Amino acid sequence: MPAASRGKKDSYPVLYMTDGGSNVNEIGSTIDFLADHSIPPLIVVGIANTDRVRDLTPTRADVKESGGVTSYPTSGGADKFLDFIGTELTPEIEKRYPTDPYRIITGHSLGGLFAIHTLVARPNLFNACIASSPSLWWDGDYTVHEVQKFLATRPEFNRTLFFSLGDEGGDMNEAFEQLQKTVSDHRPKGFVVQSARYPEEPHSETELLTHYAALRLIFSGWPMPTDPKTHLPIGGLAGVEKHYRDLSQRFGFKVSAEQAINSLGYSLLGSKKIDEAMAAFERNVELYPDSANAYDSLADGFSAEGKPGQAMQNVQKAVAVATQAGDPLLPAFKRHLESLEAANKAATSKAGPKQ
Repeated sequence: MPAASRGKKDSYPVLYMTDGGSNVNEIGSTIDFLADHSIPPLIVVGIANTDRVRDLTPTRADVKESGGVTSYPTSGGADKFLDFIGTELTPEIEKRYPTDPYRIITGHSLGGLFAIHTLVARPNLFNACIASSPSLWWDGDYTVHEVQKFLATRPEFNRTLFFSLGDEGGDMNEAFEQLQKTVSDHRPKGFVVQSARYPEEPHSETELLTHYAALRLIFSGWPMPTDPKTHLPIGGLAGVEKHYRDLSQRFGFKVSAEQAINSLGYSLLGSKKIDEAMAAFERNVELYPDSANAYDSLADGFSAEGKPGQAMQNVQKAVAVATQAGDPLLPAFKRHLESLEAANKAATSKAGPKQ
């Protein structure tokens, strides 16, 4: 079939979001949109915070404000919250759901402060960090100073950071610019960093633009590059395989090329390049022998070659594999087999009995 649905064995990177709730709807919609074009599908875990100041601040601090000093007696619990995420939440998510070993943390305001804190407090917990309008002013820019010390000791740091700021000024702006300078002055090898200003967005509304831009950054280069004239993958079948090998190495988990090779095969079939299409379909079966759809697509190639017997054999294999795996496409494969059997019967009947 030209397009296969995602199967039981598929797995996904996971995005963890502080201040879970309605915010999950926003980022979920952003991911749904981008997953059709630029990024893989993600699992989203929204974490509710019953005491944001307790959970999201790295130190116990009293804050100077225009009316004096405000006391925050519960502040400073970020590391305990990280203990919960690292020892309880992530293991439970990875036990229940089909996850890839790639995690993203995102937060807004104090949540953004917390997200950046994770980079230095638990550098192995998350692969990427998104911080929208982070409250980096907390406790005299404490987290900015911690980032400075951390990066100074790291010759290599294979992580991605995206942070943003809206129309905020004062301490918010000063701390933001200080972090920009910090990551500019000392950026370890492999550390991908980008920041953005959204001067027309108030503090409470920077998340949408931040999430969109950050996810594009984290998964930059995810789509297969295509020739603008032919719209076919650059480098053909070999180019597709190299692209997905490179993605797998970069992200640290196996990124399947099955869909891309399958699409390439049908594009070539549509251009009457049957030999090249068959090479793609046969390679897909070789790479993904447990994929029912790969056999079904190979059958279409044999049909195009005028080999109905081999086409039928491959659809039969697709039905067998799909039956064993509980593949949701099983009914479609059965219909395909029935149509080939009917066509074969009609052709045999038309040919008449052998003399």
